[in-house]
Amino acid sequence: MKASRLFAVAALLSVSMLTGCVGGSTEPSRYFTVSAESISTVAGAASDARVHVKKFTIDPSYQRSNIVYRESPYDFSFYSLDLWATRPEQMLTQVAGEYLVKSNMFKSVDLKPMGKPDFELLGNVDAIEEIDEGSSQDAHLAMQLTFRKVGEDTPLWEKRYDERQGMSKRDAHSVAEALSKLYAKFMQDALENIAKVK
Repeated sequence: MKASRLFAVAALLSVSMLTGCVGGSTEPSRYFTVSAESISTVAGAASDARVHVKKFTIDPSYQRSNIVYRESPYDFSFYSLDLWATRPEQMLTQVAGEYLVKSNMFKSVDLKPMGKPDFELLGNVDAIEEIDEGSSQDAHLAMQLTFRKVGEDTPLWEKRYDERQGMSKRDAHSVAEALSKLYAKFMQDALENIAKVK
């Protein structure tokens, strides 16, 4: 009888220890986003044209909710608990739409085409990440933006951006903040150029 009780207690302890190991951390996930920053008013008359912001494409390495960080050109890591609120390509598409709406250059800005738009903005993200080199940390955003008339392959305007923004400390909040500033800089330049060609 005593032996069977000891066996039962040992089995329960083993199960509880395994559950603790398998269950992992109880620390909750944290979610972050790139946000639309304040940018300068773009000189350019409003038009009756409609623009469709197509869902951006992204390098498959970054097609994940985890925030990526790199400590050398040869490694590729990501935070397990610090996540983007939505996938990076969707997030940057949404924010591009917000910038276009704020610019007041178009009659309507659609993320899903309603009828036939006149223009479209396309984006391809090559990198969205934190880079840690020694004691310095940078946010890195590399992407291409293309503005063209619907139905035409030749762009009215196109540019590739690839820049870093220094961070005060290494954490996901600082990454999101620095990437937001970088993206604002890219979109400011893009809107100024789009205003000249639309």
